[in-house]
Amino acid sequence: MTRSAAEILTSLIGKRHPGFALGKRGGVLDAVLSGFAAPTADAEAEAEALMDEVDPRTAVKLLPDFERVLGPDPCGRDTEASSVKERQRIAHQRWIAGGGQSIPYFISIAAALGVAIEIEEFWPSRAGVLRAGDRLVAEGEQFIWRVKLAPLGSIKFRAGAGRAGYPLGWIIRSGIECVLQRLAPAHTTLVFSYTLEEGA
Repeated sequence: MTRSAAEILTSLIGKRHPGFALGKRGGVLDAVLSGFAAPTADAEAEAEALMDEVDPRTAVKLLPDFERVLGPDPCGRDTEASSVKERQRIAHQRWIAGGGQSIPYFISIAAALGVAIEIEEFWPSRAGVLRAGDRLVAEGEQFIWRVKLAPLGSIKFRAGAGRAGYPLGWIIRSGIECVLQRLAPAHTTLVFSYTLEEGA
């Protein structure tokens, strides 16, 4: 917690040597000390504000430095980011990305970017394990991860607005696809499944 200039001045006055000549309030010495109090208060406020700049999630003044050190985003998200909050989120995700091959790691990467995902794995069917009604899964499908997420939005065909040849509807895909494709284990194939909310 930063101190005000008045608090710093009181502290400086309290640290003076006691005596008749130095004990008079409102004199020249107090005026000299007040000249030190204001810059000290400013320096303390700047130092406290700097504490927010060491984390990409809260950095504003040092955010360009984080982006410079990280370099251009391979997925081009840094050129699309329009707000400081988006830039902070992207810089933080790239800054903390230590690597990993587990499904929880990829879910945490998406969460750091503000996207909720689920990852489904498929295991080949085996005799003795299957039950009636179970889906058959072919050999090799264990390397497929189905990533379930919500689209950023959807656009539906409207009578009078659309033309012949237009699709009846399409979704706005998430930029998380590029990030996950780049980080995915080499032996896996990612398939993205966008699920629309009811009534969308």
